[in-house]
Amino acid sequence: MRRLTLVDSVFLLGHDEFTGKPVLTRTMLGIGLGGAVLCDLLLADRITVERKKIQPISHLPTGMDTADQVLSRIRAERDKHLIRAWVDHLRDDLPEIVTANLLRDGVVSHEIDRVLLRRIHRYPPVDLLTSTSARSHARSAVLGRTRPDPHSASLALLAWTIGVDDLYEGELDRAQVRKWMDETTRAMPRRIADVISGVEAVGAAVVYTGDRR
Repeated sequence: MRRLTLVDSVFLLGHDEFTGKPVLTRTMLGIGLGGAVLCDLLLADRITVERKKIQPISHLPTGMDTADQVLSRIRAERDKHLIRAWVDHLRDDLPEIVTANLLRDGVVSHEIDRVLLRRIHRYPPVDLLTSTSARSHARSAVLGRTRPDPHSASLALLAWTIGVDDLYEGELDRAQVRKWMDETTRAMPRRIADVISGVEAVGAAVVYTGDRR
């Protein structure tokens, strides 16, 4: 089974695990992917965060296609930019970039449903074990008895922040999940917590301005 990056996992959580139908708006998916790829780069020690601004610290590739594409963009910038600015910038084209990489790697396939005058693009998983592993990692982070690893904790936090909030239904109510998210965010490395805050800020701005694409 292909090892999923955070950005891969957020993409899969943003689609039905069986049909591949989107469960998020394109905008919210893009925001989540922006946060996820920054977390991938942080966990790979290719960038850091200074005063909530992204700073590249290595030119070495990670071997993660989407992360390496974004790292090249970060390194090409002369000025340092806030996390929030990067998430907002990346959200527009990351859905297409991640989709193309997953299609090329055979993780998902592409199907089109025609409903009246609309076309709905679906990305069903080629291997169900791969697609369900993203949901499993997020759930185990919250419901497990041991402290989750940074990858799984980041995934759970990102999923909750962008509105994938049905992962724990039946086990925990919203107040309990919210408590876990708040406690885990405080316990995470500051730079990861700053990314989660940046994702939340962009998502709130989108809702405020009515961008519901």
